[in-house]
Parts: sequence; C-alpha cells; structure tokens
Amino acid sequence: NLCVVSDVAPGYAPPGSSLISVTVLGIPADLERVKREVWIQLEEWYGREVRDWGYIRHYSIPYALPDQTSPALIPAERPVRIRDGLYVCGDHRDNASIQGAMVSGRRVAEAIIQALASSH
Repeated sequence: NLCVVSDVAPGYAPPGSSLISVTVLGIPADLERVKREVWIQLEEWYGREVRDWGYIRHYSIPYALPDQTSPALIPAERPVRIRDGLYVCGDHRDNASIQGAMVSGRRVAEAIIQALASSH
C-alpha cells in the first residue's frame, strides 16, 4: 500500500514536497533487501522519477492488524452487539482492513437503528 500523507496533512512535508508512506506486510528479516524491492516496485509504478525521492525511515509495527490466520477470523464477520446497549466495531469484527472497520461501523449503526426501532 502507498499513500501520500501530505495530501491529507500538508504540514507533514515542506511546500512543494510530498511525504509518501509505503506499507509492507510482515516483519522483514533483511530490511535492506526489502527496501531495494520496494524501490523497484515504486519505480515500476511511478517511473524513474522515484530515483529522486528520499528515504526517511521505517517503522516496524508487529501487531498493526488483527490476526487473520485461520481459525482466528472464523467467522470473518463477528457480532457487533455484545449485549443490550453495548456495541463494538473495528477491523477485528470483519476483515483486518480499513474497509473491514468501516463495514463493521455500518453494521453497528444498523444494529442500533434496529434496536431503537424495536423498542418503540
């Protein structure tokens, strides 16, 4: 995954520059090899101009996503209603992604609407 962070938060980069974040899944045993592979992929996507880009740093986030190995996410769509009046949403309720978090948020909203409608 790649995103241009400074498009959302312009103060994250000097005027006329961009801050780009690249995500690589897993924890690499050989960081230098992974960095080379990322640069190759970026050049395939964006052309030779990436050779002018600079590398700032990397962050290892070992538990950035919920466990997605089987059977950890079975069922993939987990209940959002814990008990009366208590609901939970997040990527741990669907699939481990922004989309999963948004879908679970919608499921919570729909469950609350249904609960309120049935209580009247």
